[in-house]
Amino acid sequence: MTEPSERPALVLPLSQEEFQQMASVVLDEDGDEAVRLLKKFVKRLKEQQNRGMKSHLG
Repeated sequence: MTEPSERPALVLPLSQEEFQQMASVVLDEDGDEAVRLLKKFVKRLKEQQNRGMKSHLG
């Protein structure tokens, strides 16, 4: 069994538009938009992680 520190890294594919949004948020220092993007990315990573866990069950 792997230790938590040995778990594989999660990869979040970004569209070109998402990358541009991220860069814009950094340049504009828009905290509200940054939080919105982070929530969106975290949700996708959790969904990806759940899909991976389900594939090991069946």
